[in-house]
Amino acid sequence: MADPTSLAAISGTLELVNKSVDLVRNLRKKGDDELTAAEMRNTLIDLLDDLVEVKSEFVSLKAVLLSKEEEIQELKAKLEGKQEVKFDGRLYWKEGDETAFCPVCKENENKLIHMIYYSGSREYSPSWYCKVCRNEFNEHA
Repeated sequence: MADPTSLAAISGTLELVNKSVDLVRNLRKKGDDELTAAEMRNTLIDLLDDLVEVKSEFVSLKAVLLSKEEEIQELKAKLEGKQEVKFDGRLYWKEGDETAFCPVCKENENKLIHMIYYSGSREYSPSWYCKVCRNEFNEHA
């Protein structure tokens, strides 16, 4: 769904284009003989003003369009990233990446945060630690 600002800008631009077309049609209909030089000059000034405004509106619309295109690309990248990550029941993994991603950060914030692996010792079992949310996940739970 298009946002209201974009729709209003498009609608306004179309109105200006229609007004400009009507001015040109009136000029053609009346012909050179019926119009005084002052009327012709005023009509052309109005037409030029409208065309300048149309050009400005199109520049604004182009900026909106570019912004929307960037947003689409960002959303596509997020979607692709979401599809690349696999959940093994405890942790998230990406193919070709041997470092696990934090399930808490992924599920709560939708952020892929690499965790730190601790190989363990006699007192501690091997585990993954997230430096962002500070959760720890034992390797053999």
